Amino acid sequence: MYFYAAMKNGVKLKSTLTNIEYPFNRIEEFAHNGESLEVHIDGLESAEIKPGKNLWERFSDFLPFSDIDESISLGEGNTALIKADKKLLDFVGLGNLYIKNETQNPTWSFKDRGSFACIAMAKEMGEDVSATISTGNMGSSISAYGAKAGIKIIVFVPEFTPKEKVMSMGIHGATVMKIIAPDYSEMKKQILSLAKQINLRIVSGNGPFRVEGYKLTSFEMFEQMNGGVPDYIAIPTSACGHIRGIFKGYKELFIAGIINKIPKMIIVQAANNSPIVNAIKEGKKHVVPFSNFHTVAEAITTGNPMGGDEIIDKAYKYGWLAESVTEDEIIESQKLLAESGYFVEPASATSLYAIKKLRESGKIKKTATVVTILTGSGLKDMEVLNYHKFNVTLVNLNDVENALSNVKEHS
Repeated sequence: MYFYAAMKNGVKLKSTLTNIEYPFNRIEEFAHNGESLEVHIDGLESAEIKPGKNLWERFSDFLPFSDIDESISLGEGNTALIKADKKLLDFVGLGNLYIKNETQNPTWSFKDRGSFACIAMAKEMGEDVSATISTGNMGSSISAYGAKAGIKIIVFVPEFTPKEKVMSMGIHGATVMKIIAPDYSEMKKQILSLAKQINLRIVSGNGPFRVEGYKLTSFEMFEQMNGGVPDYIAIPTSACGHIRGIFKGYKELFIAGIINKIPKMIIVQAANNSPIVNAIKEGKKHVVPFSNFHTVAEAITTGNPMGGDEIIDKAYKYGWLAESVTEDEIIESQKLLAESGYFVEPASATSLYAIKKLRESGKIKKTATVVTILTGSGLKDMEVLNYHKFNVTLVNLNDVENALSNVKEHS
């Protein structure tokens, strides 16, 4: 069976800072000047929400595809948006903290929404091979979606990628290339530069059609909040596509007159790799590159993100916040989330402590409504559990009664 997604008329790509136009089928993911590319759809001012079973059907006016075959979907989306429990509310000092649990997606991360859109684009272009550059989550995701749609997938990963993530790509039949490179950002730039000369669409975390998939998170939260809009959304930020997509979704709802405000984004990065956060705190217009660093938050390790300058520009223009967290703060946040029932990878845990620090500094009011995005499951990086202590004991069968008594006595 041939799966397809027909492209609407009036769809084009534009560079995000200088507004240079490109055809929507451009194979390179970035503009000639290095800027991010963004999908532009004519007529958003009159866009409407329509009836439909699927999210992409209800918000079809806001998407570049006029028709998406349901067969390319793995059931992404419909992830929980839950108010945080008292422990987490007290920790961050807020009365209204909501958790958007994107670990409930088919491959356990937010990347599935973007992969859905990327595979739709590949089918529209008649491509039978696609490639991606990933620290793990995106590679796992696009491998699964490619397998579903019958598209051969090639994944380039840095050599430090956790084996759990590499194995989850291979099981779907992807070709995985572990790249030895001095720096992940440089690896990404060099591989992306090959796209045109070898005529292969190489997808990164900040590509224009992947961003369109991330808009679906905004539309879903709009529905889950019954048309309401949070004050802030905290997002672990690396390649910049995720935060760009969620903002773009809300901005387009605003353009259409469906909402009357746009939530402010909170850019969250690990202190050991904070090229965007540092730039904003220092009042700079360009990213402050990081290299030769280590962080337990391996899913957000782009030290010099292509398109990062656009995120800095948006932060100044729209009043976004930015915060970094230390390694100890990441581990503590991961443990606190687990104690409330959420087992997430370290990158997902960064936002919790960032929100706490922003609240303590007075940048977020106690009455504000804040959403934190849990981006990936803890099962994706088991080695980090070596940083935690567990209450595990070896007990002889005949000693179980005494052991239980001791536990109850000290509970």
